[in-house]
Amino acid sequence: MGRMTLSVDTTACTGAGTCEAMHPRLFKVRDEGYAVPLRTELVDPADIEDAAGVLDVCPTEAILLTEAAAPPGDRD
Repeated sequence: MGRMTLSVDTTACTGAGTCEAMHPRLFKVRDEGYAVPLRTELVDPADIEDAAGVLDVCPTEAILLTEAAAPPGDRD
């Protein structure tokens, strides 16, 4: 697993705070009532594993973790 992109679907998020409680270095619940990722590009395998663990516990399935596109010049 290489680089991953972490995002939150703010239309689905209800601000339950499970993500922030589990991994406050990756997520923050804003005053507006939804969570945001503190980092969108993840390369550290531990961060990727932690973010993936939140996918299963988010009550609204608002956490999104996708493979990051290769930067220009990295393609064969």
